[in-house]
Amino acid sequence: MRMPHESKSSLNGRLNGACVFMACVLAALGCGDDDAAVDSGRVDSGVDSGAVDSGADVGASDAGADAGAADVGADVDAGCVLPAPRVVRFTTDDGVDLEADHYPVAAGSPAVVLLHMIPPANTRANYPLAFREALYCRGIAVLNVDRRGAGGSEGVPTEAYEGPNGALDAKGAVEWMLAEEAAPDPLRIGIVGASNGTTTLLDFSVFSVMARTVEEPAAVVLLSGGTYTTNQNPLDELAFDGAPALFVYPAAEAGWNETVAVDAPDVWRFVEIDPGAHGTGLFTAAPTTIPLVADFLATSL
Repeated sequence: MRMPHESKSSLNGRLNGACVFMACVLAALGCGDDDAAVDSGRVDSGVDSGAVDSGADVGASDAGADAGAADVGADVDAGCVLPAPRVVRFTTDDGVDLEADHYPVAAGSPAVVLLHMIPPANTRANYPLAFREALYCRGIAVLNVDRRGAGGSEGVPTEAYEGPNGALDAKGAVEWMLAEEAAPDPLRIGIVGASNGTTTLLDFSVFSVMARTVEEPAAVVLLSGGTYTTNQNPLDELAFDGAPALFVYPAAEAGWNETVAVDAPDVWRFVEIDPGAHGTGLFTAAPTTIPLVADFLATSL
């Protein structure tokens, strides 16, 4: 899917760039390791310090959606209670052991992989139980992953968002679920990324399209996407996939999201939460975002 305004030469250039990235991923050699100088835009500055995207327009209005509105038609089991998770481990293609909480449902159902904010300061515990329960009670299997270098996972934290190896975290998560007895439908797997978890989300989307060893996400949610999202790849690579996408962000971080919305595909939604909070903090600051996101995934997968 080409962006409406995009020329053929621009599309070719973008694909060439993605191929360079993919060569790094497939070799699993950590292409960013030689880059000693880390650009300040490559870290998730909004997590630990409370800072927000420098381009944010604090007074921005809602980007066309009601923050409290949930999509109609997502079935919820009213008597459902989230069970204790299965704590599982799996190994990425580059040999890193990751830990995750797994909430399985019936085989052939949709599933979602959750990617938390910047490691190591954040872990899978960022995603509140209420959100995990909302997904599970809509019949969606959940794999809540500690990204490399965080929580119970091994690995170098910066590799989660610098270089090609972060994409392997998401790939390993998806492949682990597909190997389970109660495997989800491979065509109905979504990804939720919070803050610079959106970096891994985007990198995996590019990886899946180029490598064709695993299906691309069927739907994605970006909680507080920002300049860090595009560390390795331009965001229009996600548009190229053609998957439905939901961008949810606080009013203070509207600037980047509104810029993205200008040329966004029709299957992308943008919801500003006012005032909101950064990343997974949105769920606590505005609990209505829990059914908003859960219903989007239930109706998109």
